[in-house]
Amino acid sequence: MTDSNLDIAPPTRLAITYAPAHIQPAFTFMLQLDMRFADILRKAREPMIAQIKMAWWRDAFAKAPHLRPTGEPLLHALNETDGYVPLSALEALASSWEILLGSDEWTHDLTAKHAQLRSEAIYQSYAHWVGSAQDMRPIGQIWAIAALRQAFPSRVPDCVVAPQSDLPKARALRPLSILTMSVRTASGPRLVWYALTGL
Repeated sequence: MTDSNLDIAPPTRLAITYAPAHIQPAFTFMLQLDMRFADILRKAREPMIAQIKMAWWRDAFAKAPHLRPTGEPLLHALNETDGYVPLSALEALASSWEILLGSDEWTHDLTAKHAQLRSEAIYQSYAHWVGSAQDMRPIGQIWAIAALRQAFPSRVPDCVVAPQSDLPKARALRPLSILTMSVRTASGPRLVWYALTGL
């Protein structure tokens, strides 16, 4: 993708690298779309304007690929995912960010709902893509809350604590473990070692 505003951080790029080649486009798309939605929230001065932007995305998602607006790199990327990304995942991801709009105080319940939806959209979709029956939503919520706190440190209450969950052992699920570790305390070398060995 060519959108310089959506540069992928090295830990996220490492996670994508360890995903199976056939789902890398879909995984990359979902992570970049997540970044775009976070950016809409970050730049929102008027909640109504941000809501209009989110409504535009929802409308674009609902259209057939050949009817979607041209000139938007992420919509082009969506069209190139070979149907891997269902509308339900797109709607869940949009909803995860929309519920934070217009609220000056992100309560425990609001933040938890955000994490649930975001995890469902990205982590559970990934598990489905690789054919895993393991529930990835708990570690997805760990990632979502920690990543939200990193991006908006002054807005996530200290009382918001992610659920505890062990990282999956399966090689196919390692990209999700890398993502989760990256927003905890793992250093770059530690992430690389884990990616190589699973240890």
